[in-house]
Amino acid sequence: MTRIGVVRHSVPDFAAWKQKFDERMALRKSNGWSRHELYYDEAKKEAYVVHTVKDDKLDMAKKHMEYFKAQGKRIEMNPSGNPDHSLMPKGNKIEEIDY
Repeated sequence: MTRIGVVRHSVPDFAAWKQKFDERMALRKSNGWSRHELYYDEAKKEAYVVHTVKDDKLDMAKKHMEYFKAQGKRIEMNPSGNPDHSLMPKGNKIEEIDY
């Protein structure tokens, strides 16, 4: 397994955002993701998601991240391909889920 990167989301309404995030689990799985860790910083109103992929799905997952980055739908995406992220998650850990 490879941790691909941390995605930071601006999330003023965590409950509404979390519902949409949960609804997209099947989509993430179909694009090569195998796990995520979710953190939320209440003070900054930001969610941080650490995505993990299986090694054989790494190229597919990178393409998925780049697609959303190109649409401007993420504040920052830095596929690193290793656990040393350029952006570290902040806030309280909400969950850690394997797909």
